[in-house]
Parts: sequence; C-alpha cells; structure tokens
Amino acid sequence: MAQSFRQAASAHSSDCILQSDLYHLPAIAATAAPHAAWKVCGDGSRSSPLSMADNLMLEAQHILERLQKLAAKDNRPLALPEVAERSSALFTFVTRERERIAGCAFPRASIVAIVEGSKELVTMGRQMRFGAGTVLVLPGGWQGDVVNDPDPASGVYRAIFIGFPDELVARAARSFPPQRPVRPIDLPLDTALAAAIHHAGDGIAAGTLPPALIEHRVMEVLMVLGMRGVLPVKPTTTSDAVRTLIRWQPDRAWTADAIAAELGTSNATLRRRLAEEATSLRDLLAEVRVDLVAALLSEDGFSLREAALAAGYRSPRRFAERMRARQRATHAADV
Repeated sequence: MAQSFRQAASAHSSDCILQSDLYHLPAIAATAAPHAAWKVCGDGSRSSPLSMADNLMLEAQHILERLQKLAAKDNRPLALPEVAERSSALFTFVTRERERIAGCAFPRASIVAIVEGSKELVTMGRQMRFGAGTVLVLPGGWQGDVVNDPDPASGVYRAIFIGFPDELVARAARSFPPQRPVRPIDLPLDTALAAAIHHAGDGIAAGTLPPALIEHRVMEVLMVLGMRGVLPVKPTTTSDAVRTLIRWQPDRAWTADAIAAELGTSNATLRRRLAEEATSLRDLLAEVRVDLVAALLSEDGFSLREAALAAGYRSPRRFAERMRARQRATHAADV
C-alpha cells in the first residue's frame, strides 16, 4: 500500500457479541444456507421453529461472528513487507475512530472482507460505500482513497485483508474460462466464501503451517472467486491494461505519452499494439468515460453535468458528442 496502513487504529477485544440488527445482513442472508433452528424462550425451552428468514439471518450472523474472531486485533503493518510481494499476506484492520487513508495503491490482487462497520472507496471517479457482510475484490494496481467507519452501535470497524501472489492468481485462472479483468467489485459474504476466507486466514495467522499448505488454503478463496466470475486476473492485452489505467483516473488529461510511460513502453509501441488489437487510445478513452457517465447517472444519481465532469469531459456537450460518435460506430459495425 502506498500510504501507511496504520492510521490511529486501536485493537479491540473479541468478546463483543454481534447483534444481527447492527449489521447490513440482507445480502449475505440471501445466499446463506439455513440451519434447522428453533426459537428459544427465556427459560431455555424451545417454542416454534424459526422461519426461513430467521434461519437465513441467523446463518448470516454466524458468518460474521466467525470472522470477527479472526479480526479480533488490528495487525496492519506500517508498510507492506517485502516478503508479502512473493507470498500470500493477511492483515486485519480494527479501529474505533473514523479513519481516512489517502492515496492507497495495491500492486497485487486483493480482497477485503468487511466484518463490522462500513468502508468507503473513492476511486474511478466514484464514491462508494459498503457495509458489513461485503467482500471487496480489488484487482492488482487498484488505486484510490479509503475511509473506514466504525459501526454506529458497537463503535468498532473490523475488516480482513488478503493479498494474493500474481502466480497463484494466474494458476487459479487456468481452471476457468477466460475472464475479463474485474473492476473493484463487491460480493455478498456467503457461506462458501466466508469458510474459505476463515480457513485461509487461520492458516496464515497461525504462522506455523508450511507454505505449501497455506498456498492450498488461499487457492480455495481464489477458486470461490473464480466460480463467481470475479477472479482478479491481470490484464492480458494492451487494450485491457489501458482501460484499467484510465479507470483509476478518468478525469485526468490522458495522452499517449502519459499512458505509455505508465505502462513502461513507448508511444509508438503503444499505438502499434492497440492497432493490432483493432482499437485506439481515442476509442478506449471514449469507451471508459462513456461507461462511467452511464454508471454515475443510473447508479449514483449524478446530474449530467456532474457525471460528465467527473468522467473527464469539459462539458455535457462534449460527452454528448462522444456518445453520438460511439453509437454511430456501433451501428456501423452491426450493419
């Protein structure tokens, strides 16, 4: 991570009992496998069986309780250890204060499981908030600002971070059909994903397992992500690498020289490779920015002017021109 992980965070004991009404559980409850359960009266006797909704909510609560124990204390490092570049890394984030970490950069594919509280990401021209029971899948090269907010009832924020070696992600990818590189994406913390994270986290945190066994456990997490179609693979084409780069800073005045420098190549080589892939920098800029404007309008409630400026257009008129040009090109290709 570019910035220091440790920002006024304090450890919190794990004896706090989770209450289902303190968490954003509908998403994970919808995917959790229900257990047979009964309502328990104050004297310990059983009354009527729990409803399906109660069972699902109970299962969702159990998922968070298990992961809360894994995230009992804050153990984020002051800086990403060098060894973590070559092996799987697990850190837990625990804080009782709202913290903002600006200029974060994750060189490798990672996930963040939010166990308590909420996380806000400011990236790709958007501001997004995610609650407990959410897993964020961040592709390698992710950049942005992060805000961690404690739960208003418990006063604590907890999350589990796992970073994956590039080689392990590539190996997992060979088990699935080709997937496009993912944008940051949120998944519900269902039982399969939670079990894989817990199993891998226990192994890494113990510090006594041989590397081969830890690798096997981490592979379980990657396999679940692959089954969900969100394996954080690296771009395999120049056009995908350019798309990824533009998405981080859509409002930047991107030039061929600037993008070539970021990708470690020359202007001429960049243009040649894009031409070989039947595209151009102009087309990719328009594609990414038009997609962002559409998302800001439909999902974030932006006005047309706000969305156009956030995506890097000087005015709504410039966006409209690009949109019409893209529609004409799409229509011509379909004819």
